[in-house]
Amino acid sequence: MAIKIEKKYYFYAGHRNKKAGEKCSRLHGHTYNVKCIFQFTKMKDGVTMLFSDIDNLVEPIIKYYDHYFLVWDKDPLCDILDLYNEPYRKLNFETSAENMAIWLYNRIKNEAKMPIVRIELAETKSSTIIYEPEVSN
Repeated sequence: MAIKIEKKYYFYAGHRNKKAGEKCSRLHGHTYNVKCIFQFTKMKDGVTMLFSDIDNLVEPIIKYYDHYFLVWDKDPLCDILDLYNEPYRKLNFETSAENMAIWLYNRIKNEAKMPIVRIELAETKSSTIIYEPEVSN
């Protein structure tokens, strides 16, 4: 038996992606909508895991990026932000939606130790990245 739970989160952040064309290479921001799907195989008294317990583990990972500028650590903008003591989140990858989805998925799986099976990350109302790693047998 498998039970899936869907939880939704969001965060606001600015970024730029120099490799993603003219529009995306400029400084801009998004409301990132994040949907996580967790799969549980055990229940106790008819409950897999309390929603609030999931939030306590997952939400700090998502909110870590809230109201920050997200910057690839190889972007020369980091030097300017450091010079002016401007807070930001330095990441070891270009800040595409695809990379952010994979990054968040892995943080939730490895740091929160949650049984996540799928993550959806939307930067806009019309476009969503879906990351669902293939299970190898």
